[in-house]
Amino acid sequence: MDNLQYSRPIDVHRISDYPEVQRMISYLLSELKDAGLIKGSPRDKVLRHLKVVVLDLYVASMRDPLVYVGYPRGSDAYAQGTRLRKLHLGLDSMKKVVAGLFSLGYLKHHVGFKDRTTGVGYFSRMRATSSLISLIQDYDIVTSMISRVDDDVIVLREQDAGDDSKAKRELVFDDTAEIVQMRQDLRSYNTFLQSHQLGLSLSVEEIGEILVSRRCPQLDDTRNRLYRIFNGDFSSGGRFYRGWWQNIPRDLRKHITIDGEPCSELDYSCQHLLLLYARGEDEYRWLKGLDDDPYYLEKYGSEVRDLLKVAILILVNASDRNTAVRAIRQKINDDFPEIESTNVFINPLIDELMDKHPIVRQHFFSGTGGALQFQDSKIAEYVLGHMKARGQLVLPVHDSFVVQDEYIDDLYTTMIQSYRTLVPDSIPAIKPKEGANTDLNRSSFKRLRERMAQQRAENKAELEWVRKLDDFV
Repeated sequence: MDNLQYSRPIDVHRISDYPEVQRMISYLLSELKDAGLIKGSPRDKVLRHLKVVVLDLYVASMRDPLVYVGYPRGSDAYAQGTRLRKLHLGLDSMKKVVAGLFSLGYLKHHVGFKDRTTGVGYFSRMRATSSLISLIQDYDIVTSMISRVDDDVIVLREQDAGDDSKAKRELVFDDTAEIVQMRQDLRSYNTFLQSHQLGLSLSVEEIGEILVSRRCPQLDDTRNRLYRIFNGDFSSGGRFYRGWWQNIPRDLRKHITIDGEPCSELDYSCQHLLLLYARGEDEYRWLKGLDDDPYYLEKYGSEVRDLLKVAILILVNASDRNTAVRAIRQKINDDFPEIESTNVFINPLIDELMDKHPIVRQHFFSGTGGALQFQDSKIAEYVLGHMKARGQLVLPVHDSFVVQDEYIDDLYTTMIQSYRTLVPDSIPAIKPKEGANTDLNRSSFKRLRERMAQQRAENKAELEWVRKLDDFV
């Protein structure tokens, strides 16, 4: 298989101080110099870029020799204040190093492009050849010699650039007491996270087959640190990103293990829609009842439900309808290939969604989706902090959390408490997604079922009381 879409972004944070690595990089530098491929470039600059490229290509190849590594060739990605510039990386030096390694036969390379039909852009891709891997191994280098630099876990970036051919530029910001505390808390959680062993209860071959069939990027399990990424300012976004478990298909996520123990997932149901209703101090179940699904459209059935969950955030985040249509089309092309991505399909879908939710349609095309993400990031922050205080690791996946099966009932209670504390006007239902190796008869799942039944009874009693009050009024 030689699939250019089977790729992942370059990890520019690879470092190594091992003498074997230094000798190998020095040898490559001399080869590039003798071949006249780096004329006019300062030695230190070339070394820095050479090390970043070669180390990440090696790590990628050791995990999957078929995966490509994408990197940006646009000047915006290397501009002042960007993540790459902060690491003293520049476009000219990056292009020279890549071109030089390609000329020497050490990597395969494909220049990026933008599809004018779909509007989707792709970074340039590269992959180590057997010559580069053999050279590295001749110097007795192994992947355990390669680590990652400790970069800032709080990231402020400009608004979404629209496609992956334009990197989202990271912005310079001044620390406040709140940002300093946020950074300390997240670094503490990352230390806690890295004290545990994460894995998947499948063979490497089985994992690869699933990733290829789903057209997903390679799994890079060295990405075991979380970052909070804000958009434009610190009141927009703030979700926890960059954990490897967040970018794998759902049918792989159920195989996650923590310290070798099976895990399951708890998911806030209809979170963003209910947060929108809460802005008007409404609770959806008061208006529609306990059993009405906010994402169910009778005309379309259940086939588009997962798409609608994404579409809601797109509609709120977009500044106008055309922008929303383009974003939904791209999401369909990327993640829902079985669904039609034409305007004839998307526009009526938006209309049906707006008709189902007239109370909150005022927020559509408002460009305020980042505020919703900030709200759910504060909820996630609460859950992670309180579970860590018990010594129980949870892995955030935006509006859901993965946890060891023995702590599933504690996670449920904490997720309910987070809403009672932060958004009492709209507490969503919480749905369990059992892991592939879960034993539903263990005591933690019995307690979970009891607590869920108790919560449903409380919700039903509250709903009946509200309706009686409405009738009285």
